[in-house]
Amino acid sequence: MIKTEINYGDIYLVPKRTVVDSRKECDTSVQFGPRRFDMPVYPANMKSVVDEETCEYFARRGWFYTMHRFNVDATRFTADMQEKGLFSSISIGVNEDTDEQLRNLKAAGLSPEYITLDIANGWCVKAERMIKKVKDLFPESFLIGGNIATGEAAQDLESWGVDAVKAGIAGGRVCITKNKTGFHRPMVSTVLDCAQAVKIPVIADGGISEHGDLAKAIACGATMIMAGSLFAGYDESAGQIIEIDGKHLKEYFGSASEHNKGAYKNVEGKRIYVEYKGAIERLLIELKEDLQSSISYSGGNTLAALRDVEMIFVNRY
Repeated sequence: MIKTEINYGDIYLVPKRTVVDSRKECDTSVQFGPRRFDMPVYPANMKSVVDEETCEYFARRGWFYTMHRFNVDATRFTADMQEKGLFSSISIGVNEDTDEQLRNLKAAGLSPEYITLDIANGWCVKAERMIKKVKDLFPESFLIGGNIATGEAAQDLESWGVDAVKAGIAGGRVCITKNKTGFHRPMVSTVLDCAQAVKIPVIADGGISEHGDLAKAIACGATMIMAGSLFAGYDESAGQIIEIDGKHLKEYFGSASEHNKGAYKNVEGKRIYVEYKGAIERLLIELKEDLQSSISYSGGNTLAALRDVEMIFVNRY
């Protein structure tokens, strides 16, 4: 049997009676691990989206972030962030260099507040081993595991010891995994399945193309949302600015792209150029305002109200 599954663009949320006088009364903050953040969305841990300055910028604004894992000295990064009175949120892989990173952190007496196990398919034996290792070495760190795409996978990672799961495979704009391998799952179906299967928070990773998709992801059960292209192209984003035919553009590439790998081997990502958009401040304000409006339409004044709205399927064809 072939199942029919759906993406953010296939659904809409049905309005309820608004109970606030102004959307400004709506609270977009979210408790995630040991800290509370101003918004439930954060930039993807991709080399073309975040760098150290991006991470510091978001942390100082009270937003969550995760530093990417490519050629990053996790010990120095954690020390620098914590010395500035900010929190450290790092990414790790599952290979031998990760063992060295973890040993160096432990030897320095450092413990990142957040650690993201960041691999293409987190439902694997290498991930299980790394999760145990991280929890043994850093029991106080909030461990995010991913990526996964099914409730069964989410349950396994929960049983292995992660504190949150990152759900979404091949949904990003610069990901070509579905083209190269044939494997992918639409985000609404992914998030619904994973959120219903576990008690720990679910992060919806990928597929955000409209601001309203944030509300849809939360309605599906996501606690947090990770987005790449949404945050690409700004002054505060990583990536190089180039000029083509008189237009200023900024590069945006996938972690599994040839550009990021440095060689054409097991490539499942691509590099594109997006419009250079200037300062990111306006986007962050607009994202918050739009989510506040979403909450007001949901009949409440906090993000929790979005979990109690009716979702309808709309045929786009």
